[in-house]
Amino acid sequence: MEKNTEEITREIIDSSVKAGQDILQSVSDAINKNDYSKLASEITDAVKAVSIPQRTIYSSGRKEYYQHKYSYNQNPAAAVKTSYPFFAKKVSRYDGVLSIVFSSLVGFFGALPLLICGIVFSAIFGGAWLWMLVTGIASMGACLLWLFGGIKRLKLAKLFHKFGNIIKDKEYFKVSELAQQVVKTDKEVTKDLKEMVKAGYLPRARFDSTETTFMITDAAYQMYLGAEKDRLAREKKELDQQKASLGVNATTRANLTGVEGLIAEGEDYIRFVRATNDIIPDTEQMSDKLYRLENIMNRIFEKVKKNPGSADDLHKLMNYYLPTTKKLLDAYVELDKQAGVGENVQQTKAEISTAMDTINEAFEKLLDSMFQDMAWDISSDISVMKTMMAQDGLTTEGQGMAMQLKQD
Repeated sequence: MEKNTEEITREIIDSSVKAGQDILQSVSDAINKNDYSKLASEITDAVKAVSIPQRTIYSSGRKEYYQHKYSYNQNPAAAVKTSYPFFAKKVSRYDGVLSIVFSSLVGFFGALPLLICGIVFSAIFGGAWLWMLVTGIASMGACLLWLFGGIKRLKLAKLFHKFGNIIKDKEYFKVSELAQQVVKTDKEVTKDLKEMVKAGYLPRARFDSTETTFMITDAAYQMYLGAEKDRLAREKKELDQQKASLGVNATTRANLTGVEGLIAEGEDYIRFVRATNDIIPDTEQMSDKLYRLENIMNRIFEKVKKNPGSADDLHKLMNYYLPTTKKLLDAYVELDKQAGVGENVQQTKAEISTAMDTINEAFEKLLDSMFQDMAWDISSDISVMKTMMAQDGLTTEGQGMAMQLKQD
């Protein structure tokens, strides 16, 4: 005979109440005995003992009936949940709940009374009871840290399951794609994934060098390393070919001297900057800085072509600044090839990137100074022209002076 809804609801309530009483009793016993070794398993058993029926609806006749959650299943394989790579390590949705419960209990029944007693006794009896006040403050602070840590872990566990149900069977994914689905920024999702790795939820997961792709399994990471190795080898081959071409051009230009030799050498540096920028991913800020550097260098040497006399201002640029810049860029490319994201590698790359800001600013000032003589010449020409026009009475000021002279 099938049970009606009211009977089933009553069973759920009775079962839940009994489970709650069992959990409360287990917590009380653990506190009284000061033994928490079996508490987690007892809570788990109490929760599993709750009988929650499942509702099944058939399309034929719209007949409904309830089936017990742990009843016999004629197809056991159908009840096995697909295991996704993201969930390779079992993480409870309620990870952190025990920390919240215990920190609250210890704080309410232990640290808080100790703190209150410390305040009262210190106020009445003076410094002799100051130790109790200090101990109470320290204990309360520790309980709060424990509580907030549990809350943070509980939120992270729920987010972990949310991410996993979105990623499903993928072994790697783009951070931007996940961010779009959870309505967060790429930076926020990257931070969340790092927290999950740090918490041990994803022990084998790794980011790529640009932190735009997240790989969950070792197989995906090995594929990434292979692809990176092929890419770097291909780019190295292209760079070597470009350097060889530059070497041939340098040889053919060996007989060039003076301004022509300086311009030829400058063009070699410009091609080197462009070739380096082709290797660096466009997602990095360094790429934008190299575009800016190439533009400034092009304008400097175009100025030299139009005004060879300005070549005298480029001695330090050619003898020190450009060779040092080339050395820094070579080092940056070498560091960018490293698959791992080590702290020293990232710090050195950041320092080179900052140095490029200084180099760009200095080169822009050099370019501006090359136009100083032109600005002076133009200003002088304008001044002379205004004076001559005034003397000839061709300006308002000049006409006034002419009228005054006639009156005199």
